[in-house]
Amino acid sequence: MRVAPGIVSMSSRRIATSLLCAALVVSAGCLDLKPPQACSVTVAPTSLSLPVNGSATIVATAFNCDGNSIRNKRPSFSSNNSAVATVTTEGQVLAVAVGSATISATSDGKSASTQVTVTPEQAATVTVTPSTLTLRTSDSRQLTATARNNQNVIITGRTFRWNSSNTAIASVDQTGRVSALTPGNVVITAESDQTVGQATITVTPIPIGKCSLTPISFKVTVGQLAQPTIVLRDTAENVIPSSGRPISWTSSNEVVALVSNTGVATTRRAGTTVIKATSVEYPAIECTASVEAVDPRIVSIGITPRVGSFRLGIPKAFGYFLRDSVGGEIPSGRVVTWSTNTPSIIQITQLGIATPLALGTARIIATSEGVADTVTLPVTRIPVTSVTLTPLQATVFEGQTAQFRARVTDSTGTEVTDRTVEWLVSDPTKASITQNGLVTATASGAVTVFAEVETRIGQANLVIQQIPVDTIVVRDTFNLTVNTQSAFAIELRDAQGNVLRNRNIVVTSTQPNVAVGLAGTQSTTVQVQGITVGTTILTLQAVDANNRNQGKPSRIVINVNAPPTTPGVRANARSGPPLE
Repeated sequence: MRVAPGIVSMSSRRIATSLLCAALVVSAGCLDLKPPQACSVTVAPTSLSLPVNGSATIVATAFNCDGNSIRNKRPSFSSNNSAVATVTTEGQVLAVAVGSATISATSDGKSASTQVTVTPEQAATVTVTPSTLTLRTSDSRQLTATARNNQNVIITGRTFRWNSSNTAIASVDQTGRVSALTPGNVVITAESDQTVGQATITVTPIPIGKCSLTPISFKVTVGQLAQPTIVLRDTAENVIPSSGRPISWTSSNEVVALVSNTGVATTRRAGTTVIKATSVEYPAIECTASVEAVDPRIVSIGITPRVGSFRLGIPKAFGYFLRDSVGGEIPSGRVVTWSTNTPSIIQITQLGIATPLALGTARIIATSEGVADTVTLPVTRIPVTSVTLTPLQATVFEGQTAQFRARVTDSTGTEVTDRTVEWLVSDPTKASITQNGLVTATASGAVTVFAEVETRIGQANLVIQQIPVDTIVVRDTFNLTVNTQSAFAIELRDAQGNVLRNRNIVVTSTQPNVAVGLAGTQSTTVQVQGITVGTTILTLQAVDANNRNQGKPSRIVINVNAPPTTPGVRANARSGPPLE
């Protein structure tokens, strides 16, 4: 047994005092050894925190008025709330329940106190009952949790936090009730004061007692699907979920229909088969449905494609689809006949390959089991992809012609000659062109020749050169008066004697102080300016655009005379400014 130090000291003092009194046998001396009155009391510690059922010792000390401790003074202890904490005469405090209490130490009317706070007990262990459990899907069971302290004493009034390791398999509410959801294993835990207890739960599926398929018979056309719905029941005839239950599906006649692992039967040909569903878990549990497949009756036929056009001479393949009375597409294999009521425009084989023969509107017909469809499409020429001119470059003189030809190619790379070609030139003032591609040059320069066919354009370049001047025809002499201007006519001819116009003529004078000349803009006259009396020779020379001489020069004698003596008479002359 543990004894508080204060109690041991007080008991020792009492024994020592009694022995001293007995030895002296003097009662007056013993009265002098009685402890003095306490002026104050202290306790240590001044505050305590204990869990329920915990204990601790507090020490109280009495002091005289001089501030010295009184050794043989024993204060008394009390609790103001013994339902929360009690105290022994030796100062041993015992925690009873959660709450607060004040422990007081009193001596000679003087007291001091310690504040005691009692907290809940900490759980040392948590157990869940039952610790293992097997449930079937959709079952539920109540679990209980118990907390114990270090002395293995049950702690009452505890609240636990419940949790499931896999809520898809089993869930648990905060009262500890477990609900089984899907087959599997799960751990359920209960936690208090960070101490955890657990139970292992095994969820098993509900046994299948029987199964059935609905509907129990199907009648469909070949190519259509049939999928019965499976219903599972337990041994008590209650419907149970089929999700997650492995089912094996088979067809008794796979020539008629195949069945998938989800129970979808695909019919392949006319006949009857039995679809069987068998439980993999319980092979004795099986159910069936019959499927009758019949050939569908054709109610419509459709030709594909339905839009577009034919290109003259290019074959085009057509297809078809067949539909039954419920809109289902009938597989190929039925007899389909192809024909046309426009045989002069198109012909078609029994494989659906149509070849256009002439421009126009073609009509093709597909017939099967008394049902027909028609498509009407125009026959057009193959589109032009290129136009090429020959020659690509040509040079002619004014007045000459050049023949251009257009090579027209369609999208197959074939040259075609049945298309209309539109001919144009870039500058009609220099050349003209016929719709046969014949160009006539009218003035010098360069033009571009265009040929357009169905928005495709080819082009070529044509250079038009001037006809060179061979001779300039002039008179022998020309007379004019001083300080007057006058003009004489000239004529430019080529080597064939054709008259030419609009050429550059250079005029020079042997005596420019006597007279000078300048050719007119049309190359048909020469203006002469008389300066002084005398005679000069004017030389006329034609030159090309590069200022090179063309043909032979011509010369004319110019006589400049004095003004006439008779006033107002002036022959072959007019006044004017000097020639530049």
